[in-house]
Amino acid sequence: MIIAGLGNPGKEYSETRHNVGFKVIEKLKDGSRIIETYRKKFFNAWKVEIENKEIIIVKTKTYMNESGKAIKSALDFFKEKIENLYLIHDELDIELGKLKIIRDKGPGGHKGVISVIENIGSKDFVRIRIGIRGEKIEENYIDYVLSPFLPEEKEIVEKVIEKTVNAIKEILRSNLEKAMSLYNN
Repeated sequence: MIIAGLGNPGKEYSETRHNVGFKVIEKLKDGSRIIETYRKKFFNAWKVEIENKEIIIVKTKTYMNESGKAIKSALDFFKEKIENLYLIHDELDIELGKLKIIRDKGPGGHKGVISVIENIGSKDFVRIRIGIRGEKIEENYIDYVLSPFLPEEKEIVEKVIEKTVNAIKEILRSNLEKAMSLYNN
């Protein structure tokens, strides 16, 4: 199983809405036993132990719109099947603090997901979509996803990141369907 978080590399993007997928990977990594570290051209990855299972977690090094390059590279490097890919990303169509786990669905306009589907030639993977839509969006969508969370949103974001980590643990403990029934809201 490969669990990959999408985002943009670099300090200037680290606290933006678009990087919530990276935040989940960092939380998974920090809370797990690291078995091995991989530093590749398009991604960094760690073999970790979570819920007594060894899995690969991945952080892309490409910009969001080129995420597919990194994901394809990771799948090839680890010789993993597309259906064992779990992609974590921000979702503007979902309210801040909400979580939605789906499988085998279209990209819904998300440029990172479009890139992944184009590069791997399939949508048959799991997506863990984390809501980033705040109360009101006053700027264009690109500026919005590249903006930091507001101070009053930070606690909500921390909670949904923790919730996402728990959903992943539930997938590993039980199965995808049980995690979907518990965490899709």
